[in-house]
Amino acid sequence: MSKRKSGGQAAESPARPEIVCTLVVDNMFDEFEVEIRFQRTDGVDRAFATDKDLVCLRAERPSEFTLAYSVKTLLFDIIWSCLHYVGEPVDVRAGLLGKEHVEAIIDRVRLEMEEVKKENEVWRQAEIVAKAAHLGLSPMASTLGEGIWIARCPGTNHTLQMQPKRNLFFCGYPMAPACRRSILREHQFRPHSASSGCQV
Repeated sequence: MSKRKSGGQAAESPARPEIVCTLVVDNMFDEFEVEIRFQRTDGVDRAFATDKDLVCLRAERPSEFTLAYSVKTLLFDIIWSCLHYVGEPVDVRAGLLGKEHVEAIIDRVRLEMEEVKKENEVWRQAEIVAKAAHLGLSPMASTLGEGIWIARCPGTNHTLQMQPKRNLFFCGYPMAPACRRSILREHQFRPHSASSGCQV
């Protein structure tokens, strides 16, 4: 079956968001349920966690393909974000997708994340990574994307993201936009300041 919709028209969708699945997530401190819903409206497909605090668990794409294809594709993106930012899915309750189908997507995400991490290991000897290790910031290859490493942001509980190839870093804490910085001068990580962010 083709992934594209016939005639280029938007497929019919429910009037309200439908439950894709419910994930039971373990974040090392607690286990909690995360309900994921899907909605097709105004030419856009959206999947999202119903918990408004989990803003990272949202994904969208144009309504160019079948509803089933979009649900699976968007859930893949949400599970990737869940594993990186929220915690480990340890159980699943079915919705639009069956439990085995969701578990297969989770397994595929884990495999791809491991591949990304292995590829990023080639930058272990980069100067910016070596400096972060020397300063005790515990740098490690990230699963976020190609060429990304993470470390502790000095003086905070934030995560510092580094791009060794471009010799850049920034504080990746999503609730602290003032803490973002792009260029690393002379590889000096200095303590975080609430007013000025990560000083460089």
